[in-house]
Amino acid sequence: MKKVFLLVLGFVLVFALAAQALETTLIDTRNEIFQNAQEMKSYFATTRDPVLLNNMWDSSIMAISQLDAYFTMLAIFNTIKKEETDTVAVGYLVKWLNQVKDSTAMEVKSLDAVTKTSDARSKALMAKSKTLFNNLIARIGKELETVNQYQQTLKKQ
Repeated sequence: MKKVFLLVLGFVLVFALAAQALETTLIDTRNEIFQNAQEMKSYFATTRDPVLLNNMWDSSIMAISQLDAYFTMLAIFNTIKKEETDTVAVGYLVKWLNQVKDSTAMEVKSLDAVTKTSDARSKALMAKSKTLFNNLIARIGKELETVNQYQQTLKKQ
């Protein structure tokens, strides 16, 4: 019985440590944007601002797709041996993150340009989207710092 308990405890600890290593703030932000997009989707049938809601939903899905692509690039990047890593590959990650940051900033500007909404719920969803997008921009900035540090390390080697 002790062996089974220790084995189960060992698996739980290993799984918890592996899950913690995979956790990044970008994943949290991606999930928050996804939940907001689901909330928007449920409101499509009754809104009086269908164009605004559709634009916000499209922007959310685009941000999610861009982040998913970045996570895929990281997974591919992590399969490369450290000795074979070069600054070009890391530079591509930097360019991708900058592109995501720029497109998200453009979405915030377009939401800032909206002056009227017909529904209070649309206005609340727009405010939440702006907050999430601004949060994404800040978190991408932190991720860029990390990737840039790695790139500088590679240049020195």
